[in-house]
Amino acid sequence: MAAASPSPTSARRQARHVTVFLDVDGVLNSYPVPKLRIMAEGRKKLQAWHYELHYKPAVIAFFDRLVETHEVDIVWLSTWSERCKTELEPKFGLRNSFEVIEMPDETHNRYANDPHLWWKARAMEDWLAEHEHGRAVWIDDDLAAPATRDYFVEHYSSNRLKLIAPKFAQGLTKAHLKEIKEFAYPKEDS
Repeated sequence: MAAASPSPTSARRQARHVTVFLDVDGVLNSYPVPKLRIMAEGRKKLQAWHYELHYKPAVIAFFDRLVETHEVDIVWLSTWSERCKTELEPKFGLRNSFEVIEMPDETHNRYANDPHLWWKARAMEDWLAEHEHGRAVWIDDDLAAPATRDYFVEHYSSNRLKLIAPKFAQGLTKAHLKEIKEFAYPKEDS
């Protein structure tokens, strides 16, 4: 008996597909975190490259579940670049591995308030141009930079691009995770 061929992806399912662009510092990692907050938030520490990172295991688990249960891809968009795969994924205990957009030069986040010069903004523009009907969530604490945030809000529909700028000292919160999930998997209109 021949195996059934996989059913084609429905147009409705394709329309729900979302790519999440994920930064590390100020998003997954917030440092320094006072000892009391480490305990209250259930944070853990890890050493990666030459740094100590403080993260919430529940946030890491959220991204694994999101990829496994929703039409979501995750792409690392961080100055950590390939170290996201080689160091962070195994140390965070991620069950899934994500693509990486490499930092092309040594500017790091120096131009975060200039959407025409910042390498991450250029990478997002390129992705949005290549994926004309693609939907994305961009999570980066540097999106608090007004010129960059305003540029993307002005040029892209909120149904197409969701911007999330956690506070550097806090990282992603439960409220942010709810926003991400609601954007990635909106409830049907009645």
